[in-house]
Amino acid sequence: MNIAKFIEVIPVARGPKAAEILVSEKQRELLEQLIRRRNTPQALAKRARVVVESVKGVNNTAISELLSFDRPQVVLWRGRWITHYPQFCQIEQLHPEELEDAIVQLLQDQPRPGAPATFTEQQVLQIMAIACEDPMLSERPISHWTPREVRDEAIKRGIVSSISLTQVWRFLK
Repeated sequence: MNIAKFIEVIPVARGPKAAEILVSEKQRELLEQLIRRRNTPQALAKRARVVVESVKGVNNTAISELLSFDRPQVVLWRGRWITHYPQFCQIEQLHPEELEDAIVQLLQDQPRPGAPATFTEQQVLQIMAIACEDPMLSERPISHWTPREVRDEAIKRGIVSSISLTQVWRFLK
């Protein structure tokens, strides 16, 4: 007796199929150039490879294993490409010279949340300028600046209301 006749084949659900990725020939060429270029940051090159491998039909799990990415990262970069593809096509038609910059901008890290900077760029430059001055011009009886002396002078001049010695040291480093 053939048992196979009595076994019902139940398909195994493997999750939703990944959305198809489209790229024009020019877009693909630019992605491959980014991957091959020596001065392309590795994170950007890996993200470009996610798109190129997706176009070849490689699934998300295989791409994550190939590129040492977590699967959610692969899904994220595929999704970003899919979202911006119509924009890339429009740029390619109207301003082809801007296409590479648009692709690079998409594949770069997005700004991350965090505490705003405590000191402005101008304040940092002024603190560094103090360290470049002769201490005698500030009426300091020292031969060279120390972080403590720079801090005290910055507060005296009103550049900052307060600053730690460690922060001054970081600026001067």
